[in-house]
Amino acid sequence: MTLSVEKRTRRRFALLFCVPLVFSLLFFLIDVMSERIDTQLLETHTLHSSISELWSLAQHAESAERGFLLTGNERELAPLRHATSMLDAEIHSCLSAAASERDLLPKVRLLAKLLRQRFEQAELAVRTMRTSGANSALTLVGSGTTEQATMNQIHKTTIDLLYALDVKERTYLEREHRINEASFGFFLAGTLITILVLTWLYRTLISYLHERDIAHSELAKLNAELEARIAERTKELQESNEELQQFAYVASHDLQEPLRTITSFSQLLEKRYKGRLDSDADEFISYIVTAARRMSDLINGLLVLVRLRKSGQASAPAAFDTILDEAEIALQASIRESGAQILREPLPSLFVDRVQFLQVFQNLLSNAIKYRREDPPLIRVSAKRESSEWIFSVSDNGRGFDPKYAERIFGMFQRLDSRDVSGTGMGLSIAKRIVERHGGRIWAESKEGYGSTFFFSLPASLEFQKPQKG
Repeated sequence: MTLSVEKRTRRRFALLFCVPLVFSLLFFLIDVMSERIDTQLLETHTLHSSISELWSLAQHAESAERGFLLTGNERELAPLRHATSMLDAEIHSCLSAAASERDLLPKVRLLAKLLRQRFEQAELAVRTMRTSGANSALTLVGSGTTEQATMNQIHKTTIDLLYALDVKERTYLEREHRINEASFGFFLAGTLITILVLTWLYRTLISYLHERDIAHSELAKLNAELEARIAERTKELQESNEELQQFAYVASHDLQEPLRTITSFSQLLEKRYKGRLDSDADEFISYIVTAARRMSDLINGLLVLVRLRKSGQASAPAAFDTILDEAEIALQASIRESGAQILREPLPSLFVDRVQFLQVFQNLLSNAIKYRREDPPLIRVSAKRESSEWIFSVSDNGRGFDPKYAERIFGMFQRLDSRDVSGTGMGLSIAKRIVERHGGRIWAESKEGYGSTFFFSLPASLEFQKPQKG
């Protein structure tokens, strides 16, 4: 339900943004059209002014010409000279203004041609006045002459152009009025639609917020119920785990006493009656003694695992060189018997449980000695810092194993050899638990007949610095 409301809300938001976008585009187009009409009106006014100015120049030139011919005073020619000096500039301005008015451009060119012709006629009349006298000049410009015909054409062409420009101006003004009305209509419609969309969106948001609050309330209620179930289940699992640990501890501890009795009496039978009974009895007694010892080793291994689960990780500085020394001392008998040689490199000091890592080294060294070949064991122990962790390695020249079993050997009670080698198959499993409890990992690399190398890593954060003097 919440998702559908969110989708509807998104759609309405999109609509809200589209409405002003559409109207903005319409207003932009209207504005462009309005600017274009304003430009056309301005061009029309400019052309109108230029044509009116040309007609004014023609009138001034004609008045100056007539005044000079009637009075002979050179001062009367001042307007003609002024108009002649301005004629080319005004014609050029008028033609430029008429460039966008293609329908009027031919008439504007005709007007320019007539004006130049009329000014040439005026200059001719002035020269005639100066050379031949007033009578000849007046005869030249008299009624029905070429000058009068040219002036009439200029007047007619000017009137036609101004009328056409007035028509165009009225057309542009009507278009502008219609565009302004359309702009106002679009503005009004856009405002009303925006108000409606905002109202619609407001109601949707209120509905969405209300439904979201309900959904959050239901989710909080479900989370509370789930947390309560998890807490209850966790408590049950903790109680069950504690009961299982207690059972394993009590069972393994209580089994020690009858097992010691079985071991003790089976060893006593073996000692007193060996050779006095038949060979089958000696073999059976040997089986009992071996099985009792193995059972004792298994129970001790289970006790170690239980203690690992129950004990907390110690945070005391421990030198791994010292731990390795203690492990060698504990395995001195096996070392001497096998002729093993242990080579070492300097080892770091870290915050670890010293007793547990003594057990790790004992297990790794013991395995290297037990799974030896005919040659005396050669064991190398080293450590190096790599990035954020210390990598320890214990390598040997023993039997080795198939690499496909590299993970299996760390499982509980997992052994790859036959029963000719003593052990419970729990040593590597215990070592793995100890290393993982300290935030590290353990793995092995090997090849059958070429020895094995066991690695384990510990975080470099377990390092400790000796306080500096002074």
